[in-house]
Order: sequence, then structure tokens, then C-alpha cells
Amino acid sequence: MTDRAQLAETFRRFADQQCAGLSPLYATLSHAVARSNDLLDLAARTRPGQPAPNLLLGGIHHILRRGVQHPLAPYFTGHEHLDADHADSLLADFCRRHRARIERIISTRSVQTNEPGRCAVLLPAFAALQQQLDERSIRIVDVGASAGLNLLWNRYTYDYGGQRLTLPDSDPATVLACDIRGGTPPLSIDAARFVRPVGIELHPVDVTDTEATEWLVSLTWPEQTARMRTLNAALALASRTPPTILAGPAEEHLADVVAETPIDQHLVFVFSWSIYQIFGSPGGRDRLAATLADLSQQRPIHEISIGHFGHDTPRMIMASYDAGISRSDVVAHCDVYGNWLDWLTDPAHPGI
Repeated sequence: MTDRAQLAETFRRFADQQCAGLSPLYATLSHAVARSNDLLDLAARTRPGQPAPNLLLGGIHHILRRGVQHPLAPYFTGHEHLDADHADSLLADFCRRHRARIERIISTRSVQTNEPGRCAVLLPAFAALQQQLDERSIRIVDVGASAGLNLLWNRYTYDYGGQRLTLPDSDPATVLACDIRGGTPPLSIDAARFVRPVGIELHPVDVTDTEATEWLVSLTWPEQTARMRTLNAALALASRTPPTILAGPAEEHLADVVAETPIDQHLVFVFSWSIYQIFGSPGGRDRLAATLADLSQQRPIHEISIGHFGHDTPRMIMASYDAGISRSDVVAHCDVYGNWLDWLTDPAHPGI
């Protein structure tokens, strides 16, 4: 199969597997790209290792969000339907007019998202961990933090199926809604016990840089208007009190964080769909577990991870490591964006 044919198949899979039911617009545009040699050649300009469909469509979205006028623009509002008959010509015309700008974006940028909605899934895990641990303070380290929005979990307001949860520093305008589909997740939490949060990110997003945050928002799919509003609200909060993020490879910082965190603080590493980006795939979580087990020779460590881990439905794992010995449980199934949570009242040890 030629490179062009492989790229066309990538766009078709993106349309049929990732966009189905979530973004009719991106599904239609992706099929249009797959039918066009010119558009496939443009998409091939993406950086090596980056997902071409996300970058190309994100780049187009980014340009349109900056006020460029084109007949394609109304369809990116999330309200207009674009049929396949018009998609080919409109997309080809837009990309022809703005080819240089699109090439510059997709050849220099990367797909780097930050989903604050996942905090609605993480909060019950923090509450459960707090119940299990002694009275010492708890330090959260978000690995793969992007812009660090998950570090601001105590600044958001939560709505669990109509049950409103506010914390002392909650912003009433930034509400994360999560439907409880099963179980009874713990929601009672003392946010004051969580101290000195820090993120680790290869290339942190500067929340005070408008261009950087605009790109982050542009990677949100047009139909996901509520998600976009939440992201903008979280970015506004972050710009006022920027989170602390360590820049560079996670492997370089994990040991340092373990060494410099006082023993009178519990240490918790959080991975939200970031394990395989750092430790590779397949087998990324096994390599992570081995790394944390080794580091736990110095002190006890806790882990909270969310991902698919080889399953269709995402799940959340809570693990502990002490003197090289580890224990892990699947405690919940959840939505990629944090829209729903199924808390497992009797966590088992299925293949993870």
C-alpha cells in the first residue's frame, strides 16, 4: 500500500471509528480528504508521529476561529449540517486558499489536549484515597499535564446527576457535569489536605499565552460546544493562577519528585490518557508499574490512571507501591471526557 493510500485509510478510520456519533462534520470532512490526492498530500505535511486527521482538521478550525471568512465557516459552528456533496468542493477550496497557513500549522504544532471534565472522574478517586490514607497531607502530581487544568480540580464546581458539589475555592461559573451510571462514588473530600500540586509535561501549554490556548481550544471538535465552553472557563481560571508544571520528559522528573516530596506527604501520580505517550505502546502500563515499583523502594507511592488499557470502555485504576510491591484495582469505568462514571462497589482484579 502506498503512503497516500495508507493516509487515506487513516482518515477513513478516524471518520468511522472516532468521529461516529460525536462529530458528523469531522466524519464528513475526513472522508472528503480520503477521496482527494491533493488534500492527502497536504495532510502528509504533519509532523512525524502526529495524528494527521486531528492536526489537519484542528488547523482548519484554528484558522476559521481567527475570523477567516469562507463558505465552510458556518459548518464549524456546531449547528450546520454539511453533506458529502458539498464537502469535497468547500474543503478543497478552503485548503487551496489557505494552504501555506495550514502547512505552517500542521508541520510545527502537535495534538495536545487538556480535558478538565475528567476531574469529575478523578475527584471520587481522590476522595477514596483520602479515606484510605492516614491524616498526612496528599500531594498530586499530574503526569502529562498539558496546560495543567487538572491540577485545578479544587477550583471547579461539580454536578453529579443533579447533586451539586462545591469546594471552598470552587468557581461557580465553571461547572463539570458527570452522570453517575452505577455504584456510589465517594464525594466527601477535604480539599485542604491536598498540597503543592505539580504537573509534568514535555511541552507545557503556557496558559498566559493567547495563541497557545487558542490552539488548545481549536483541537476541540466543533459540535462539542459545551466542552469548549468548559475548556475556555478553565483556561480563564488557570490564567489568573497558573499551575506549576515541570517541563521535560517524565522519566527525567519522576525520580526527582519522589526525592523532593517530604515523607510527611502522601505522593500520588495521576495519569489521564498519558501513559502510552510516555511509556510507549503496547505494554506502557507494565513499564510504568515497574518504574513506580522501583521508585517505591525509596518511599510509598500511589497511582491513579485513566485510559482504555486494551478495552473498549475506559477504566480507572488505583494502585499502590511500597518497597517494590504493588497492588492495583480497577475502581471505575468512565467516559473519555468525564461525562459519566460507573463506580465499581467491589473492585476486582481483571486483566488490566
